[in-house]
Amino acid sequence: MNLSDLRQSIQTEAMSLGFTHIGIAPPLPAPHQQMFLEWIEDGFHADMDYLARPDTLEKRMDPKKILQDCQSILCLAMPYPAPKTKINVNFAGRGRIASYAITRDYHEIIWEKLTALESYIEESTDLAVHCRSYVDTGPILERSYAVLAGLGMVGKNSCLIIQGAGSFFFLAEILTNLPLPVDQPFTSDMCKNCQRCVVACPTGCIMPDRTIDASRCISYLTIENKGLIPDNLKAKLGNWVFGCDICQMVCPHNNNPAGASQSLGEPLLPEWIDLVELFEDAALFGERYRHTPLARPKRDGLLRNAAVVLGNQGDVATLPVLESALEGAIDPSVRDACEWAYEQITQKNHDTD
Repeated sequence: MNLSDLRQSIQTEAMSLGFTHIGIAPPLPAPHQQMFLEWIEDGFHADMDYLARPDTLEKRMDPKKILQDCQSILCLAMPYPAPKTKINVNFAGRGRIASYAITRDYHEIIWEKLTALESYIEESTDLAVHCRSYVDTGPILERSYAVLAGLGMVGKNSCLIIQGAGSFFFLAEILTNLPLPVDQPFTSDMCKNCQRCVVACPTGCIMPDRTIDASRCISYLTIENKGLIPDNLKAKLGNWVFGCDICQMVCPHNNNPAGASQSLGEPLLPEWIDLVELFEDAALFGERYRHTPLARPKRDGLLRNAAVVLGNQGDVATLPVLESALEGAIDPSVRDACEWAYEQITQKNHDTD
């Protein structure tokens, strides 16, 4: 099998595994690397210090620091379900989670598929095959290489937008020593003068250069952030207890989003979770969330977020839940959020008396 035929067979196999888009990029130094370095230097990565470690920075700048004999990078995209409920919907006592989080942890799912695809590649050629695969967590600027591989463009909200399919996609990469035919980079700007995501972002975290100030991003604040949520941003979380989809929901390229891959499996969670139950049943976290992305912030992180959402909703019926949580709270961020929420609810109800 020649390399062109091999590439086609890899694409066919990838699609059978649930990936809907595949492109191949050359192993050039990372596009937009200077922008990334400046983003780090300006501190916009918040306290995600792993992004600024010298060893990972070196790898992010050059894929051959990851795989020495790398000759091509397979860039893959798998769709996940778009939100079903609208932005301004409210369900008292419930918090909204980002739509990608309703299934089993995508890292587990996609790792299994990347392993299967690596095996297929190795079995399809007599050449000695070296591969290194990543899904989201590796030291590679995956959106930059996806653009280089022709998959799509980085939108103003910093998400990769695939023409005709939108941005509700997981991305993954396989670095390989095989010199596979590469694709032309995507060069069109589909955002043009559109500002919908910039205007809609509750915290104003979208910056003019298509990067994000992580310290203000709701997704960061509710997932990666291990400390307190700043008081000036708590109200801006609205109903979001885990992640945020607003900048994607308002994007016109997501008017007809790609259907979710069946290979992600059945949803394990609804879009809205019961916050009172989360406080009252400690065993629930491990039983219901351990195989989903909601395990990432751990139970204290989720309780912190839940308290903020309850404070934003202002339902006096949840005051006993917050009082009980305050009595047993050890984590400072949970205590801070419960105190803030209690004050918000009592003040709001006092003002309406």
